[in-house]
Amino acid sequence: MTRPSGSAERNARICLLLEVTPSLRLRDVARDLGVAEMTLRRDAASGKAGFICQGGYLVRGRGTDTYDFEEQMRRASEAKLAAADHAAALVPEGACVFLDTGTTVPHLARALTQRRVKRVVTHCLTSAELLHGRTSAEVEFIGGRLQSRTRSCHPPDPLGLLRPLGIEIGFLSAGGLWENRELSCSHEYEVAMKRAVLELAAENWVVMDSSKIGLRRAVRFASLDEVSGVVTEHGVGETPARGVQTG
Repeated sequence: MTRPSGSAERNARICLLLEVTPSLRLRDVARDLGVAEMTLRRDAASGKAGFICQGGYLVRGRGTDTYDFEEQMRRASEAKLAAADHAAALVPEGACVFLDTGTTVPHLARALTQRRVKRVVTHCLTSAELLHGRTSAEVEFIGGRLQSRTRSCHPPDPLGLLRPLGIEIGFLSAGGLWENRELSCSHEYEVAMKRAVLELAAENWVVMDSSKIGLRRAVRFASLDEVSGVVTEHGVGETPARGVQTG
């Protein structure tokens, strides 16, 4: 990589990289650009660089769709990571797994890189990026119309595309679990893929942090009775017949 001559060129280079990836490891960027990590932290803190520093990573600045998604992934991040670890424990060796879009399920993608699964199917760009080059499993990315707000692709016939892939376990996201056992999400376009997985997989688990319990989003996609259970940072929830408690 040719090293940029000044901060403006350096920041522009970083912003270009962030157009095609949700985050960059701070130490790797500093090494490649030949500057100190503190220099990049100061650039990020200036408010003019177009990116910010969160922990050891650089992400796009506020006001972009990509950053909004990444911000949601980092919100309640410890709870999301714990929920993902509990969900990963449900996956047997050699399984074929579907991963939904959302801001908790991609953490499960990262966890699955440490497990011996046969195939991971996803339409989520973030999960596909996390899996790429980090797992020996087959990774099947489902293309379609790109929805930037959720960083996911949605084909016109998800059921037809998924049917031959042999999905055994589905992990679905939900923005809310209402008191009447209603599972909901924020966008109508999410529903067709979720319903296809519910029809095809023998097991379907909803993975969410517990702050979503008691909320209702704009679009209902299933009832609690249609899934195998709910997984939060507290563990695997009780069976649908016994209520929505989780832990």
